[in-house]
Amino acid sequence: MNVSEQVTLTNQNEMDSSSTVNPALPVFVAVMTVFLNQLEALDQKVTKKLRQSILSQVSLRLSSLAERQKLNAWLTGSADKLDINIGLVDMQHCLHHTYHSACVYFGPTEADELLAKAVSETETLPIATEFSPQKLF
Repeated sequence: MNVSEQVTLTNQNEMDSSSTVNPALPVFVAVMTVFLNQLEALDQKVTKKLRQSILSQVSLRLSSLAERQKLNAWLTGSADKLDINIGLVDMQHCLHHTYHSACVYFGPTEADELLAKAVSETETLPIATEFSPQKLF
């Protein structure tokens, strides 16, 4: 499933729910998906470790076991969408941790280039008109 399809699925599911849609969530999902896919193209084993590191760091900030399980399912690819109530600060924390870990595993130059590509690709999506990917930093 490509990023645009995943974002569309996330948006449809959010519209179907009765809760207020956080416009940052689909942008966060898009940036993280592109970034992690690019890292995975470099080294699948290292990216698997990175995904586990993200889960262990970010899950501490989530309020329920169900949300941690949903994050795990999304990070491991067993769920197509990220359907959790996560605030902007937690999204920023997750993205920062992912970037920092990518710097450690792949080097800062590679991490910078790949994150910049992920943000640029996300900025071309319609969801970026509602919430700028730049606000995730």
